[in-house]
Amino acid sequence: MSKKIGKISIFIADDHQVVREGIRSILTQKRRFVVIGEAENGEEALSGVLELKPDLVVLDISMPKINGITVTKRVLEALPDTKVLILSMHAEVQSAIEAFRAGALGYVLKDSAHGELIDAVLRVVDGRKYASPSIADGLLDGFVEAIKREDGDDPCDRLSARELEVFKMIADGDTSKEVAEKLFVSVSTVKTHRIHIMKKLGVSDMAGLIKIAIRKGLTSPM
Repeated sequence: MSKKIGKISIFIADDHQVVREGIRSILTQKRRFVVIGEAENGEEALSGVLELKPDLVVLDISMPKINGITVTKRVLEALPDTKVLILSMHAEVQSAIEAFRAGALGYVLKDSAHGELIDAVLRVVDGRKYASPSIADGLLDGFVEAIKREDGDDPCDRLSARELEVFKMIADGDTSKEVAEKLFVSVSTVKTHRIHIMKKLGVSDMAGLIKIAIRKGLTSPM
């Protein structure tokens, strides 16, 4: 509880001095924030943090000698109570994912407003996660897509209207000849559709097709 209402010790690591000075200037506007150390590369960051044991490390993701992801992992292995906030110029969602997987609680873009950095520090020190808005949107989009894939929505969405029609008939037990007769097409056309359907759904046999059809509720009731 004392850390939440008292001073917050911060260690800054970035390979550009002007960036470190800028971060220090922004953070020290708050009396609670005390910068106790700085580093210009990953090795210095790791040794400095392990020695000084700050409450928070503000860390550039791309640094010489040891990158920020590796530094994050090693710091948290030795000091699990220390919080890490990644400050980066990389707006790619994948970079943020790697940072969070390593144990960082925050990911802030370097072009963010000063107020956002301060807010991110306060949230991270409190044990909450933070990501710059554009990164958060990307992470949410990825999460939604993952849910769709998990629910099996995506594979069937790849099927054309005719392929879906053929898929339903096959799932109901119709042979290629029966499907061809119902749709007024040749048997070879039906077989071609079946090959495309299996490829799009990522299955290699009829059993796989039937499983997907049952899960999706595409089979007719008996």
